[in-house]
Amino acid sequence: MPTIDIHKQDLEELVGRKFTVAELEEVAQYFKGEVEYVDGHNIKLEIKSTDRPDLWNVEGVARVLRAQFSKNQGIPKYKAKSPKMTINVSKKVKGIRPYIAAAVIRNIKLDNFSLKQLIQAQEKIAGTFGRKRKEVAIGIFNLDRLTTPLLYTAEKPDKIQFEPLDGGKDMTMSEIIEIHPKGREFGHLVKPFAHYPIIIDADNKVVSMPPIINSEHSGKVTTRSKNILIEVTGLEMRYVETALDILAMSLADRGGIIEQVNISDAKGNTIVTPTFGVKEMSVSKSLIDRTFGRHVSDPEIKSLLLKSRHDVDHIDKTSSGHAHVKYSSYRQDIMHPMDIIEDMLIAYGYNNIEPIYPIMSTQGELSQETDRNRRIRELMIGTRAQEISTFMLTNKNNLFRKMNLTEDNIVEIINPISLNWSTLRNWLTPSLIEFLSKNTKVDYPQRIFELGQVVNLNKRSETGTVDEYKLAYAEAGSKVNFTRAKSILQSIVRATGKSPTFIARDYPSFIPGRSAEVKLGEKSIGIIGEIHPLVLNNWKIEVPVVCWEIKTI
Repeated sequence: MPTIDIHKQDLEELVGRKFTVAELEEVAQYFKGEVEYVDGHNIKLEIKSTDRPDLWNVEGVARVLRAQFSKNQGIPKYKAKSPKMTINVSKKVKGIRPYIAAAVIRNIKLDNFSLKQLIQAQEKIAGTFGRKRKEVAIGIFNLDRLTTPLLYTAEKPDKIQFEPLDGGKDMTMSEIIEIHPKGREFGHLVKPFAHYPIIIDADNKVVSMPPIINSEHSGKVTTRSKNILIEVTGLEMRYVETALDILAMSLADRGGIIEQVNISDAKGNTIVTPTFGVKEMSVSKSLIDRTFGRHVSDPEIKSLLLKSRHDVDHIDKTSSGHAHVKYSSYRQDIMHPMDIIEDMLIAYGYNNIEPIYPIMSTQGELSQETDRNRRIRELMIGTRAQEISTFMLTNKNNLFRKMNLTEDNIVEIINPISLNWSTLRNWLTPSLIEFLSKNTKVDYPQRIFELGQVVNLNKRSETGTVDEYKLAYAEAGSKVNFTRAKSILQSIVRATGKSPTFIARDYPSFIPGRSAEVKLGEKSIGIIGEIHPLVLNNWKIEVPVVCWEIKTI
């Protein structure tokens, strides 16, 4: 969880009231926080939310507390002046780091506290929300040292030289990647590309090399800086705009005047940032009542929503109606009416909820699914097979190419941490084969099974996917054969009171003529067969392997 350092006096000035440490520990619930330790006026807060980057600085915490202790409620209102500055975006950044947004903050008075918070917010947002600068990277500049318009483009790594922040000398972009500490840390984000992103001012001076490092010329902001430019680059505009809104609001809370910036692309299209947009959502009053465990009146609904920094368009008069809510677009965490209700509960205070003890006791028992899976496991262990448990996350190479299959549509992760974990598996057999490939030094025969979940696409479901349990078995060794594997499968199915049939059928992962479809009546439940030598070679397995996989019955 993100942790932030604040100065107690700084927080009190922003909120407009004093707190004892004990009071701060109590009100921390309002900003999903917890006081970790106190050293005089220096306080470390743990923010127990990875989806609220607006809370990762003292200004965000103060914004929440002002709504609790003053009339400063509803959607935070920030006015931005019309743009005087333009950033031109070259088509060269398309496919590399295509999106940029920016804001000018004028007449800001930075002291040591506010400067520290600005740098902290920059690091926290880019590191956590921005996934270590991959999705979002932030640059903060002394505007008075820039000449406009700026150009956001991409150039060959050795074409341009400039002095990076704290670099001590001019370097090419390729040298920065290899020499500068920030280059070594974040260089992997641009190394795959032939051109690196760069921002240049009207005097052809380098402003920044996003997402790596600012220039020494304009990238050092101090307590003497009066006018500031904030730019955010990234891979998705909604995340870029969210990060920009949060930082611009924080400096506005410090008395800065926000000024918009024109972002103009190569096709002549222009957008203006920041916009401080507003979204809408309707929340069922009956859902509010059920969640609170009591009736919540319309005036109380309105009061709690305002304290949550939301606006109320209107509330339907009927008990079966809805509260029509407006909320700030930087609240990317709000995706469902329950997210709004959670904010209301936080504003109400969890400590104020009266516990209600159940009027009757119940005796728990295993669910049908759990009981079924337990019995299946016992039966499989009885065949002298060893149970394994593997990850649901895998990759297309394992699911298809290594299994001698043509690639098919499956559930993929939009922003995977690693390409090795980029998809959700749609069958278990590749996981068993991978396990065997990593245990080639263990004595044979090896008999393993897994009872686990797979995920398949399903247009009729709410999420577009469906989860189901499958049972898979694999045996590796010089003497394995189809007949033994078939007999084990038959015994498992017959233990449920049913009898399977086997229809000869070829599958690319199995040896032709040595595989079959498994059916119960007219319903297909799985496959069985001896693994094809091509598949074994792909996995570097040197002994025969027989497998079967069925849906749980």
